[in-house]
Amino acid sequence: RTLFRTTWDPNLREHLLDALAQLLVRVHLAGFFWGDCSLSNTLFRRDAGALSAYLVDAETGELHPTLTEGQRLHDLLVARENLTGELFDLRGAGELPDVLDPVETGAAVVRRYERLWEELTREELIRPDERHRIQERLERLHELGFDTEELELVADGDAYRLRLSPRV
Repeated sequence: RTLFRTTWDPNLREHLLDALAQLLVRVHLAGFFWGDCSLSNTLFRRDAGALSAYLVDAETGELHPTLTEGQRLHDLLVARENLTGELFDLRGAGELPDVLDPVETGAAVVRRYERLWEELTREELIRPDERHRIQERLERLHELGFDTEELELVADGDAYRLRLSPRV
């Protein structure tokens, strides 16, 4: 909350939203249902010119081998509602810059999360002459800060279905 009420820098908003979306993806990949993602329960720390987000209150959390789609989507809904509500609280107190829209900001975190989740978990059809795409995909994952725990190529007609298990 403090970072949103300080002198406003539009680039800071982008870094905050990216860091929060990455944190959610990381905990979900680890099978953790947070249940109370909010600005108040997140610590942001500068890290080599960027921001890293850390979960600081896991009281409502649950650790599972993997999350179901329903658990993951419910956690996202809670995150969006909490973030939006906290920003409206700041607006009501006169501490939120007018240029910042609480509803759009909450939705922006979800959009960033969904793009990152898709990149990390989607299956991809690769033809035998496109093996370079495997390396490209692995490089994109590494650039995003993820490793690959398991890589699987499954025959699918004249192509292979690439399945990755990203690791935090």
